[in-house]
Amino acid sequence: EETLLFALALIAVGCGPEPRDVRTLQEVDGVLMNPVDGQPYSGPVFRENNGRRITGSLKDGKLDGTVETYYENGQLESKVTYKDGELDGPYEWYYKDGQLRFKGTYKDGQECGEWIEDGETVTYDPC
Repeated sequence: EETLLFALALIAVGCGPEPRDVRTLQEVDGVLMNPVDGQPYSGPVFRENNGRRITGSLKDGKLDGTVETYYENGQLESKVTYKDGELDGPYEWYYKDGQLRFKGTYKDGQECGEWIEDGETVTYDPC
């Protein structure tokens, strides 16, 4: 009985929508639409190109939440946060060797607060 409950729990957790290749969506005025029903797409998306991979999610056809990009070697390139299609939240960018290049915060598409840029501390307007 315990095994059955565990299996059911795993199935329930894994029942979210499958990530969709963003190239299967249609862009209309900056909004990614589901071509099947013509509605803005919401859900997990990905894109692969020459070994590079991008994962994220859309809400009402715009990037929303954490978006991660990976180099061809599998190393994390960037981890950034979007809200309603605009950079908003933590932002990290790495070199191919894994060294940090940029780290900071965006608010409404603008850098704010204290950032690390190529090892230097830079201060923007408060968030």
